[in-house]
Amino acid sequence: NDNLLTRCLGGYTQNTNESLNALIWSFAPKRTFSGPKTVEIAAYLAAIIFNEGYKSILQIMHVMNITIGQNAVDMCDAVDKLRISNCNQRCFDASKEGRIEKRTARSALEETFLETEGVLYAAGIGDDW
Repeated sequence: NDNLLTRCLGGYTQNTNESLNALIWSFAPKRTFSGPKTVEIAAYLAAIIFNEGYKSILQIMHVMNITIGQNAVDMCDAVDKLRISNCNQRCFDASKEGRIEKRTARSALEETFLETEGVLYAAGIGDDW
């Protein structure tokens, strides 16, 4: 999806769980021997999932005449929705508007606490003891 790629162009993540490299090695773990063909297939699958989402794996299964159950479709939909939601959140958080909105919300929350609880800490507040 070009729109998703445009919004997430910078990546905005250093989380290894969300990187292409981590996705490749989740299919062909380094702790067990994987031949070149296995790693190549893992790289293809990882690239497909990274670019198009898990729903594309169902298309590959369909081409291979593998029966696809409703649970597989539901799982792929849920994982893809979560993936897009997380990407949107990271992109929003990284934007200037997101930071300003968070700062404003935090200030409003602190002001609400101050109104309901009063001053809990200040210079000389405990001198009356």
